[in-house]
Parts: sequence; C-alpha cells; structure tokens
Amino acid sequence: MNEWIHAIQARKWMKKNESFLPVWHAYVGAELDLFHHFKKARTVEDVSKETGFPIDLLASWTNVGVAVKHLKRRPNQTFRTSKRRCASLVGNNVSPGVKALLKEIMELHMPTLLNYPEYMRSEKRARFDHERHGGIVAETSSLLEHFAIKKIKKMIADRQVTRIVDLGCGHGGYLRKLADEHPEVEMIGVDINQVVIEEAREKSQNYEHVHFDVGDIHSWRPEEGKADVILLHNIFHYIHPDSRQGLLDHLNSYLSKDGLISVITPISETEHGEAFSSAFNSFFVAHSNLFALPTKNQLRQITADCQFELFDLDPIIKEGSWFTFWLSPGITLQDLRQTQIAGSSEQTLTRQQQMSS
Repeated sequence: MNEWIHAIQARKWMKKNESFLPVWHAYVGAELDLFHHFKKARTVEDVSKETGFPIDLLASWTNVGVAVKHLKRRPNQTFRTSKRRCASLVGNNVSPGVKALLKEIMELHMPTLLNYPEYMRSEKRARFDHERHGGIVAETSSLLEHFAIKKIKKMIADRQVTRIVDLGCGHGGYLRKLADEHPEVEMIGVDINQVVIEEAREKSQNYEHVHFDVGDIHSWRPEEGKADVILLHNIFHYIHPDSRQGLLDHLNSYLSKDGLISVITPISETEHGEAFSSAFNSFFVAHSNLFALPTKNQLRQITADCQFELFDLDPIIKEGSWFTFWLSPGITLQDLRQTQIAGSSEQTLTRQQQMSS
C-alpha cells in the first residue's frame, strides 16, 4: 500500500512539470529559429536536411510542440507553427524581448535555481557575468518601458525639465521615448557595461540630444549642473542593501531642488506576484554580486533617511511584483547645516543687538 501511495504522489509531481514544457519548447525553437523553418507546413526530414539538426532530436521537439500546441500536425507528416500561439516568435513579428526573456529564464534563472542545493551545501554563490549577460538583461528590462513610460511622460509634461539622466540605462529605450516628445531636453544614459552602451549609441544615433556614458552610478555625476529627472530603473538588486542609502545620497547631490527620481523595482513580500517575486529573489541572493529585493518598509526607511519623499507607489506588473514610485528631495544634510549656521548667526546677531540696546 505504501508503494502505491508513493507512486501516486510521484505522479502528481510529474503532472506539475507539464507547465515547464511550453517554456522549454519555445526557448529551443527561438534559439534555433525553428518556428521560422516551420512557418509553412513541412516534414521533419526536410527541415533536418536544411538545418543539419539531428532528425531524431528535431522529431522529438516537433512532437512536444504538437502537445503544447505550438505546432500543428498537418497532412502528409508535416508540421506548421501555430500563428496564434507563436506569433511573437516567427516571421516579421519576432519579438526581441520575448526571445531575450526565454533566454534569461533558461540560461540564467533555471541553472541558478537548479544549483541551489550546491550553493546551500558549499556556502558558495554564483557570480553574475555582466559582460556575458548584460545585453540579455537590458533587453528584458526594456519590456517594462511600455508599462511605465506613460506615467513618466505624464509626470514631466508640465515641469521645467532641461536634463534627464537614466542610470543603468541599458539600451536607452526610455530616453528615446522621452526624446520623441521632448527633443530639446538633454538626456544622458549611464551604464557600467561598455557593450550595452555601444548598442544604446547605435540605436540612438538619430537623437541629437541623447548621449551615453560608461560609468559607475555610485560615482558618476554630470560634468556640470544638475539633473531635473533621474531614472533609477531595475537597479536596487545590483546594490548591496548597506549601500542603497549611500547611492540615494549621491543622487541627491546632483538632483535639482525641484527634481524627481523615477524608480522601478520588483519588491519583496508584497500582496502581488508572491510566487514570482520570491523566486526572483532566490535567483538574486544565490549570487555573490546580486542582492535581495527591497521590501516596502525598507524602501520607506532608506528614502526617509536620505530626506526623500516617496510617493505614488503603484504596482506596474502585478504578477511580477514590479512597482513604480517617485522620490522628491527634502532638506539635504548640506541644507540642514546651512540652516543651522544661518540660525546660529541670527541668534548671535540678536543677542548682540539686545546687549547693545
């Protein structure tokens, strides 16, 4: 009886694995451009001859594709890509974002999570390779632009903005979208990855006032003047929790008095997207150079400590627990010191006047 129970329990876990198959199948198809090869109904043999891929592996992939409805079985042992289910992976509609997301899941997230037992036993961590995977992450991060850009445009529409800085700018998508409506505004993108910056420059070559620098956001600052808007998107998990306050203090040093910081970040322990955000958090903490997602309370604490007002905190993608919010500067330490000095001088002057009278 016990063996029967064990078999039933194992069967239940096997069924739960079915949801993984569409992601695996889409990843293989996107990597090898197989959805394009089966855009029209074709046999496995024909595609194998054309691509050089082993016929048995290709046949197995097509069978999974039929099972998960990515491919349709047609007459004469032919297969065709489902236009409805795989539109973003075939033809002129191929989405770089979707391909990058599949690549990130299968080449970054899954291997890291599968190695979790080893990390826990050895106390060693993975190390995120910015040079190798920076482009993929920049591409997937750009998917958020479409959900966030309207809110950013609305906020800055009626403000006197002369300079916008995007820290961790990736391929510069936010700046190009803002430059389309504000071509006269100076815009500077900053990223630590040279290859990513070169891609951003290539994509932005037709934008006269959009420029890019390779730099560390902890130390980079404009050569002169202040920034009216700073974009700080998907950055906190690259910053050690003990260094986040220092980063905000640094940004405050070159943010204009009436300026704003736009923040987008996944947040831990929220009422939205708990499963995804906790798994995402597990991926980050498994690395020696990536760090845990902040909670709402932690964000409120560090922003308060840095004399920022945090407002308009809203989920932008609930299933991933991504949130947007704004930071506006309050009294900085320098302002506070100047106020104290001025107050002390005024008190001294008052006492001198009282004594002379």
